[in-house]
Amino acid sequence: MDADSSAGPVAGAVSLVVLAVGLGGLALGVPYAWVVFPVGYGGVLPLAMALARRDDDAPGEPDSDTEDTALATLRERYARGEIDEAEFERRAEELLETESAETERTTLTESN
Repeated sequence: MDADSSAGPVAGAVSLVVLAVGLGGLALGVPYAWVVFPVGYGGVLPLAMALARRDDDAPGEPDSDTEDTALATLRERYARGEIDEAEFERRAEELLETESAETERTTLTESN
């Protein structure tokens, strides 16, 4: 998953909340309402963005680099003669089935 996939909506939501609270406080004459802006944009927004990016990199999700590495290792073993063609095809098919099953699970989870 792209690292900025949920960071955009998080940034928008935090910005709206900071603006609403800050401007609402200023409109109502709340003393020191201006403090909401530096605290919100200087503290809350970076923290929320870091948490959103951390959640995107959750360990339970498949990593395409890992899958590519597994397939590359399989190709190398076949090229060195450690496994025959039938074994190579069987293992490559398992890797691709696992990848498509994980993609389907991720898609189903995100759509719900």
